[in-house]
Amino acid sequence: MSKKGCEVFADLMHDYGVSHVFYQDAIFRRGLRAAEERYGVKCVMTHSEGAAGCMADGYARASGRPGVCMAQSIGSANLAAGIKDAWLATTPVVAITGKKPPLYQHRNSYQEAQHKELFEDVTKFNAEVIDTNIQFEFLMRQCFKQAVTGKPRPTHIDVMGRDAVETDIDNIETTLGGEPMYGHYPPYRPMADSELVKKAAVEIAEAKRPVLVAGRGVNNSNAREILLELAQKCDIPVLTTPDGKTVIDESLPIWGGVVGNYGMNCANQTVRAADLVIYVGTQTSDQVTLDWTAPKPSTRVIQIDIAAEELGRSYPNSIGLCGDARAVLEQLMAELAEAKRPEWRAQVAENLADTDAKQNEQLAERTEKIHPGALCRELEKVLPDNAALVVDTGYTTIWAATMMRLKSTQRFYRATGNLGWSFPGSIGVKCGDPSRPVVCLTGDGGLFYYLSEMETLIRCGINTVTVIDNNKVLSACVPQTEQVFPDKVEEGIRKITFAPFSYAKIAEEFGLLGIRVEKQEDIGPAVQKALESGRPAVVEVMTQSVPHLPSTW
Repeated sequence: MSKKGCEVFADLMHDYGVSHVFYQDAIFRRGLRAAEERYGVKCVMTHSEGAAGCMADGYARASGRPGVCMAQSIGSANLAAGIKDAWLATTPVVAITGKKPPLYQHRNSYQEAQHKELFEDVTKFNAEVIDTNIQFEFLMRQCFKQAVTGKPRPTHIDVMGRDAVETDIDNIETTLGGEPMYGHYPPYRPMADSELVKKAAVEIAEAKRPVLVAGRGVNNSNAREILLELAQKCDIPVLTTPDGKTVIDESLPIWGGVVGNYGMNCANQTVRAADLVIYVGTQTSDQVTLDWTAPKPSTRVIQIDIAAEELGRSYPNSIGLCGDARAVLEQLMAELAEAKRPEWRAQVAENLADTDAKQNEQLAERTEKIHPGALCRELEKVLPDNAALVVDTGYTTIWAATMMRLKSTQRFYRATGNLGWSFPGSIGVKCGDPSRPVVCLTGDGGLFYYLSEMETLIRCGINTVTVIDNNKVLSACVPQTEQVFPDKVEEGIRKITFAPFSYAKIAEEFGLLGIRVEKQEDIGPAVQKALESGRPAVVEVMTQSVPHLPSTW
């Protein structure tokens, strides 16, 4: 059967269940029109290719489906940068770029450069279409398949035409179509080796101080219920990574805090004291393990991960269970008997209570400007039970992860490195899961990266609430700046201090609801008003800079 390339593109979007495509014009114009008119796919044009990548990432995290983002030839480098967070967060994203035909390559063609190398380090599959008729449909299928299988991560395809015009209008002989099973993740739920599961069950039964550390893979696998069931059956405390927040209701007594460099001292103390650490759906990176000091390298570890290459990567004294998080936890449940560990649970609870008391003590001291931790606590009070909270990297993640106690009915998504990700990321989250209220928490430094996407919210009718922690400075950079300028501290700080802007007024100019808050008691009502407004909204909260985080947290 022969079809135009634009028809093949539209059909593939439909076959894979893609509801939104994020792009910077001009790319696949005919294909986007066909997808929209035939199947109702919503085409969200952004103000930068980087923002398109962030939105596709947020969409994938929230929907459980691969996000699609696109850019023409000249925007390829920006798009590659935009999907780096998806690579770090292990999110399935399909990135599509256009390139000129072979005749134009290596001849100084307008806007042309080699794209494949740009995507090599941020994708798990990276291919070029040379013959549209033979390769386009096949390689698109491969992009979706590889994005969602094994460890989810971005893929990339470079198609013919600077803006894909050649691919749009070419005749393609097609008999394949898309494969709907690769339109979500995980498409397969592999189980671990049964003998290794039995060995792990013995380790758990014999451990005096075991602890579960859950990451984003638990949410990806929809394994929240079985994780809690196993933890309660075996009386094992549950800690989470920042990405793992909301895998468990944090008001439950079995929860012990958030681990790692962006986590809580109490949780890191617990991991150091444990004689067995069970990692579920999380990488054992420097971030998660406090630079591999919590737990100590000699600690016994059970690691559950869908990617075999992760097993024992940082902790060689491990039992590696390769498989889907939910499937492997179900295997363990069948092998484990009920157990009680009251002394260990009491110690973990004491660690958490100590951190809570120190946090509350500091926040009880009211200051002229609002403390960012107090902002998080006030936001927690009014956050709907089904809300998705999207936060930026650095201090914003630290405040939110350590100060807010979230429910398992809520969702928590955070930038895994790229400052500014949260604002466009939250737009993607809302598109991927439109039934949830979506609240973005970012600093003024982060917002500046993609501030222009306020217009995208208005034009596309996407209702999110963006809460801005406005302290007029890059707080996380203050300690290092003081070290560089010990003799001229004020001069150094001025280099990372922003000119005074009213983001609420800027939001109003774009057509959003803009609210400025200067008192702590006004935060909740302002956020509530924004949530109930039925329109995109910005709540600008004037805060103090707290560059030196308490080590006791």
